[in-house]
Amino acid sequence: MSASLPRTPRRDPFLLPVCDCGGPMNLASLEPHPTRVDLELKTYKCLHCGHQEVLTAARRAARAG
Repeated sequence: MSASLPRTPRRDPFLLPVCDCGGPMNLASLEPHPTRVDLELKTYKCLHCGHQEVLTAARRAARAG
């Protein structure tokens, strides 16, 4: 019998990530995904230690007008 991994909850898209050092992370850059038009790359940078983390997210639909 194998142990199952705990389920990770879906991250709230309105919450910013927290760095491993415990410092807050702010959105540093937002750029298109290199191979998929429906995705974008969000780079977050820790305000305390400077660590960066890149997350892939669904691209928002463009607003008309």
